[in-house]
Amino acid sequence: MKQHNDQPAYLRIADDLRTRIRAGDPPAGGLLPSDSALMRAYGVARGTARQAVAELEQLGLVVSEMGKGRRVVGVGLGDRGPATSRYEVVAESLRDDIAAGGFERGSRLPREADLAEQFNVSKGTARQALQMLAAEGLVTPVHGKGWFVGGEQDALTRTGEVAEAVRRAILSGEYANGSRLPGESTLAERLGVARVTVRRAIALLEAEGIVETRRGLGRVVIHTTRD
Repeated sequence: MKQHNDQPAYLRIADDLRTRIRAGDPPAGGLLPSDSALMRAYGVARGTARQAVAELEQLGLVVSEMGKGRRVVGVGLGDRGPATSRYEVVAESLRDDIAAGGFERGSRLPREADLAEQFNVSKGTARQALQMLAAEGLVTPVHGKGWFVGGEQDALTRTGEVAEAVRRAILSGEYANGSRLPGESTLAERLGVARVTVRRAIALLEAEGIVETRRGLGRVVIHTTRD
Protein backbone atom coordinates (compact mmCIF):
# COMPACT_ATOMS: atom_id res chain seq x y z
CA MET A 1 0.00 0.00 0.00
CA LYS A 2 1.32 3.41 -0.95
CA GLN A 3 2.03 5.52 2.10
CA HIS A 4 0.95 9.14 2.48
CA ASN A 5 2.52 10.63 5.59
CA ASP A 6 0.10 13.54 5.61
CA GLN A 7 -2.91 11.21 5.72
CA PRO A 8 -4.25 9.59 8.91
CA ALA A 9 -3.73 5.83 9.13
CA TYR A 10 -7.44 5.06 9.02
CA LEU A 11 -7.82 6.97 5.74
CA ARG A 12 -4.86 5.13 4.21
CA ILE A 13 -6.45 1.84 5.19
CA ALA A 14 -9.86 2.95 3.88
CA ASP A 15 -8.28 3.98 0.56
CA ASP A 16 -6.56 0.60 0.23
CA LEU A 17 -9.74 -1.32 1.10
CA ARG A 18 -11.75 0.79 -1.33
CA THR A 19 -9.30 -0.04 -4.12
CA ARG A 20 -9.52 -3.73 -3.26
CA ILE A 21 -13.31 -3.70 -3.14
CA ARG A 22 -13.54 -2.06 -6.54
CA ALA A 23 -11.18 -4.72 -7.86
CA GLY A 24 -13.50 -7.42 -6.52
CA ASP A 25 -11.58 -8.39 -3.36
CA PRO A 26 -13.83 -9.08 -1.55
CA PRO A 27 -16.56 -9.22 -4.20
CA ALA A 28 -20.01 -7.67 -3.94
CA GLY A 29 -21.96 -9.63 -1.36
CA GLY A 30 -18.80 -10.86 0.37
CA LEU A 31 -17.80 -9.99 3.91
CA LEU A 32 -15.09 -7.50 4.81
CA PRO A 33 -12.32 -8.91 7.05
CA SER A 34 -13.04 -8.61 10.77
CA ASP A 35 -11.60 -5.81 12.91
CA SER A 36 -9.05 -8.26 14.31
CA ALA A 37 -7.97 -9.35 10.82
CA LEU A 38 -7.60 -5.73 9.72
CA MET A 39 -5.57 -4.95 12.85
CA ARG A 40 -3.15 -7.75 12.00
CA ALA A 41 -3.00 -6.94 8.28
CA TYR A 42 -2.27 -3.24 8.76
CA GLY A 43 -0.55 -3.28 12.14
CA VAL A 44 -2.94 -0.81 13.74
CA ALA A 45 -5.12 -0.56 16.85
CA ARG A 46 -8.74 -1.70 16.85
CA GLY A 47 -10.02 1.88 16.96
CA THR A 48 -8.07 2.74 13.79
CA ALA A 49 -9.44 -0.33 12.00
CA ARG A 50 -12.97 0.61 12.99
CA GLN A 51 -12.48 4.18 11.79
CA ALA A 52 -11.40 2.86 8.40
CA VAL A 53 -14.46 0.63 8.14
CA ALA A 54 -16.71 3.51 9.25
CA GLU A 55 -15.28 5.53 6.36
CA LEU A 56 -16.28 2.76 3.93
CA GLU A 57 -19.77 2.66 5.46
CA GLN A 58 -20.08 6.43 5.01
CA LEU A 59 -19.14 5.99 1.34
CA GLY A 60 -21.78 3.31 0.99
CA LEU A 61 -19.32 0.58 0.03
CA VAL A 62 -20.13 -1.72 2.94
CA VAL A 63 -23.12 -2.23 5.23
CA SER A 64 -23.26 -3.79 8.69
CA GLU A 65 -25.33 -6.91 9.18
CA MET A 66 -26.21 -7.97 12.72
CA GLY A 67 -24.27 -11.04 13.75
CA LYS A 68 -22.46 -11.33 10.40
CA GLY A 69 -20.12 -8.39 9.99
CA ARG A 70 -19.75 -5.85 7.18
CA ARG A 71 -20.96 -6.92 3.79
CA VAL A 72 -19.63 -5.38 0.57
CA VAL A 73 -22.24 -3.61 -1.53
CA GLY A 74 -22.13 -3.91 -5.33
CA VAL A 75 -20.44 -0.87 -6.88
CA GLY A 76 -22.14 -1.17 -10.25
CA LEU A 77 -25.71 -1.58 -11.45
CA GLY A 78 -24.69 -4.71 -13.31
CA ASP A 79 -23.81 -6.39 -10.03
CA ARG A 80 -27.38 -6.16 -8.78
CA GLY A 81 -29.62 -9.21 -8.77
CA PRO A 82 -33.22 -9.53 -7.59
CA ALA A 83 -33.94 -7.68 -4.37
CA THR A 84 -34.12 -10.19 -1.54
CA SER A 85 -33.20 -8.51 1.77
CA ARG A 86 -35.34 -5.77 3.26
CA TYR A 87 -32.79 -3.03 2.63
CA GLU A 88 -32.53 -4.12 -1.02
CA VAL A 89 -36.31 -3.84 -1.35
CA VAL A 90 -36.18 -0.28 0.01
CA ALA A 91 -33.25 0.56 -2.27
CA GLU A 92 -35.11 -0.88 -5.27
CA SER A 93 -38.15 1.31 -4.57
CA LEU A 94 -36.08 4.47 -4.13
CA ARG A 95 -34.05 3.63 -7.24
CA ASP A 96 -37.25 3.32 -9.28
CA ASP A 97 -38.56 6.63 -7.88
CA ILE A 98 -35.32 8.40 -8.81
CA ALA A 99 -35.34 6.90 -12.32
CA ALA A 100 -38.96 7.98 -12.79
CA GLY A 101 -38.18 11.56 -11.78
CA GLY A 102 -39.90 11.37 -8.43
CA PHE A 103 -36.77 12.88 -6.88
CA GLU A 104 -34.86 15.46 -8.93
CA ARG A 105 -31.07 15.66 -8.91
CA GLY A 106 -29.94 17.69 -5.95
CA SER A 107 -33.18 17.18 -4.03
CA ARG A 108 -33.13 15.87 -0.49
CA LEU A 109 -34.46 12.39 0.14
CA PRO A 110 -36.78 11.66 3.08
CA ARG A 111 -35.08 11.23 6.42
CA GLU A 112 -34.03 7.75 7.50
CA ALA A 113 -36.75 7.79 10.16
CA ASP A 114 -39.39 8.71 7.56
CA LEU A 115 -38.20 5.96 5.20
CA ALA A 116 -38.24 3.48 8.06
CA GLU A 117 -41.86 4.36 8.79
CA GLN A 118 -42.84 4.35 5.10
CA PHE A 119 -41.40 0.88 4.46
CA ASN A 120 -42.03 -0.51 7.96
CA VAL A 121 -38.35 -1.24 8.56
CA SER A 122 -35.75 -0.14 11.09
CA LYS A 123 -33.71 3.03 10.64
CA GLY A 124 -30.65 0.84 10.22
CA THR A 125 -32.30 -0.94 7.30
CA ALA A 126 -33.23 2.39 5.71
CA ARG A 127 -29.61 3.53 6.14
CA GLN A 128 -28.34 0.34 4.48
CA ALA A 129 -30.61 1.02 1.49
CA LEU A 130 -29.27 4.57 1.17
CA GLN A 131 -25.69 3.33 1.47
CA MET A 132 -26.36 0.85 -1.32
CA LEU A 133 -27.60 3.66 -3.57
CA ALA A 134 -24.58 5.76 -2.60
CA ALA A 135 -22.28 2.96 -3.75
CA GLU A 136 -24.06 3.10 -7.12
CA GLY A 137 -23.53 6.86 -7.34
CA LEU A 138 -27.25 7.63 -7.20
CA VAL A 139 -27.28 9.49 -3.88
CA THR A 140 -24.77 11.13 -1.59
CA PRO A 141 -24.76 11.96 2.14
CA VAL A 142 -24.11 15.56 3.14
CA HIS A 143 -22.82 15.58 6.71
CA GLY A 144 -25.47 16.78 9.13
CA LYS A 145 -27.93 17.56 6.32
CA GLY A 146 -29.20 14.22 5.03
CA TRP A 147 -29.14 12.29 1.77
CA PHE A 148 -29.38 13.97 -1.63
CA VAL A 149 -29.97 12.63 -5.13
CA GLY A 150 -26.79 12.71 -7.25
CA GLY A 151 -23.37 13.86 -6.10
CA GLU A 152 -22.46 16.45 -3.50
CA GLN A 153 -22.11 19.07 -6.24
CA ASP A 154 -25.73 18.48 -7.22
CA ALA A 155 -26.79 19.26 -3.67
CA LEU A 156 -24.72 22.46 -3.69
CA THR A 157 -26.25 23.70 -6.96
CA ARG A 158 -29.63 23.60 -5.23
CA THR A 159 -28.64 26.88 -3.57
CA GLY A 160 -29.13 28.79 -6.80
CA GLU A 161 -32.42 27.01 -7.52
CA VAL A 162 -33.78 27.82 -4.07
CA ALA A 163 -32.68 31.44 -4.40
CA GLU A 164 -34.52 31.66 -7.72
CA ALA A 165 -37.69 30.11 -6.25
CA VAL A 166 -37.75 32.62 -3.39
CA ARG A 167 -36.86 35.45 -5.78
CA ARG A 168 -39.81 34.58 -8.02
CA ALA A 169 -42.14 34.47 -5.01
CA ILE A 170 -40.96 37.94 -3.96
CA LEU A 171 -41.26 39.44 -7.44
CA SER A 172 -44.72 37.96 -7.91
CA GLY A 173 -45.90 39.64 -4.72
CA GLU A 174 -46.32 36.44 -2.70
CA TYR A 175 -44.00 38.01 -0.15
CA ALA A 176 -44.86 41.70 0.01
CA ASN A 177 -42.41 44.54 0.54
CA GLY A 178 -41.64 44.82 4.25
CA SER A 179 -42.97 41.36 5.08
CA ARG A 180 -40.97 38.66 6.83
CA LEU A 181 -39.84 35.63 4.92
CA PRO A 182 -40.79 32.24 6.37
CA GLY A 183 -38.16 30.72 8.63
CA GLU A 184 -35.36 28.52 7.31
CA SER A 185 -37.02 25.35 8.58
CA THR A 186 -40.31 26.22 6.89
CA LEU A 187 -38.65 27.03 3.57
CA ALA A 188 -36.45 23.94 3.77
CA GLU A 189 -39.50 21.72 4.31
CA ARG A 190 -41.48 23.46 1.58
CA LEU A 191 -38.69 23.27 -0.99
CA GLY A 192 -37.31 19.86 0.02
CA VAL A 193 -33.79 21.02 0.81
CA ALA A 194 -31.52 21.31 3.83
CA ARG A 195 -31.64 24.40 6.03
CA VAL A 196 -28.08 25.24 5.07
CA THR A 197 -29.20 25.43 1.43
CA VAL A 198 -31.92 27.91 2.36
CA ARG A 199 -29.41 29.92 4.38
CA ARG A 200 -27.02 30.14 1.42
CA ALA A 201 -29.85 31.04 -0.93
CA ILE A 202 -31.03 33.87 1.31
CA ALA A 203 -27.45 35.12 1.56
CA LEU A 204 -27.48 35.47 -2.24
CA LEU A 205 -30.74 37.44 -2.08
CA GLU A 206 -29.30 39.68 0.63
CA ALA A 207 -26.30 40.37 -1.60
CA GLU A 208 -28.73 41.34 -4.36
CA GLY A 209 -30.53 43.75 -2.04
CA ILE A 210 -33.84 41.90 -2.22
CA VAL A 211 -33.98 40.93 1.45
CA GLU A 212 -32.20 42.01 4.59
CA THR A 213 -31.83 40.71 8.11
CA ARG A 214 -33.31 42.95 10.79
CA ARG A 215 -32.76 42.50 14.50
CA GLY A 216 -35.79 40.98 16.14
CA LEU A 217 -37.61 40.47 12.85
CA GLY A 218 -35.51 38.04 10.86
CA ARG A 219 -35.30 38.18 7.04
CA VAL A 220 -37.44 40.96 5.59
CA VAL A 221 -38.32 41.70 1.96
CA ILE A 222 -37.11 45.15 0.94
CA HIS A 223 -37.74 45.09 -2.83
CA THR A 224 -40.58 43.53 -4.81
CA THR A 225 -39.42 44.63 -8.27
CA ARG A 226 -36.09 44.68 -9.98
CA ASP A 227 -34.58 48.02 -10.92
